[in-house]
Amino acid sequence: MAAETHPITLRFRGHTKVVPLRHGLGLQVLGKDCEWLEFDCRKADCGICIVRVKEGAENLSPPTVPEADFLKAMHAAPDERLACQCRAFGPLTLEIDDYT
Repeated sequence: MAAETHPITLRFRGHTKVVPLRHGLGLQVLGKDCEWLEFDCRKADCGICIVRVKEGAENLSPPTVPEADFLKAMHAAPDERLACQCRAFGPLTLEIDDYT
């Protein structure tokens, strides 16, 4: 039996890419299929993987303590999450900012 997957829609600079992600996996896995999503520390320390959750926030795991602390310290918007700390349990639409 095949594992359940969910469509993860990524938006960056006016482009859109949809990547299937297996139920319960961390968003870090998307880095192999999408060069738009960067990861560095993977420990909620750097913020390079911050994304805006446009749809499906209820399908993400709750923020970890390090993620919540980081987002609070950075005065992040309510729809912002650190992709390195999130697991997906349903479809999502994420917007990736261009920080270059």
